[in-house]
Amino acid sequence: MSGPDFPPDSGPNPGPALSLRPRLVPPSRRAPDFSLSTVNIVLLLVLFFLIVGAPADQAERQVDLPITRELPLDALPRPLLLVESGTGSLVLDGIVLSRGALEQAVAQGGLDRLHLLVARDHPAQAVLDLTAGLSAAGAEVVLVTLRIAPEAAP
Repeated sequence: MSGPDFPPDSGPNPGPALSLRPRLVPPSRRAPDFSLSTVNIVLLLVLFFLIVGAPADQAERQVDLPITRELPLDALPRPLLLVESGTGSLVLDGIVLSRGALEQAVAQGGLDRLHLLVARDHPAQAVLDLTAGLSAAGAEVVLVTLRIAPEAAP
């Protein structure tokens, strides 16, 4: 069996299969590059958080502490637990109690809610310790504060 005889390689085949249409190169199938848009978004977010996260003015962060003066204690809610500023002693509705006796009274169920009146200059950690102890014993502690007009403040 022998196939058709072709002349030795003489170049392109000039036969009828040759088309005169120009051959179009297909577009490259590259994935789109989003790196520039990602960088822009990140930079905009950084800029946003720099502007929004700027510290507020001192006037906005200032806390006005209430001032307690001579009060008619009869007008305040009951049961009222008064913490005296100098000694830190506890006075419950006019009766001086120790902290242990107060927590025991709360644990026995006699006091579900206590209204706490503390002087402005009393140490904060002592107030936090007292409220934590009373809360652990089962009482709801409500802090009593008074506001006075700005012209009457010292």
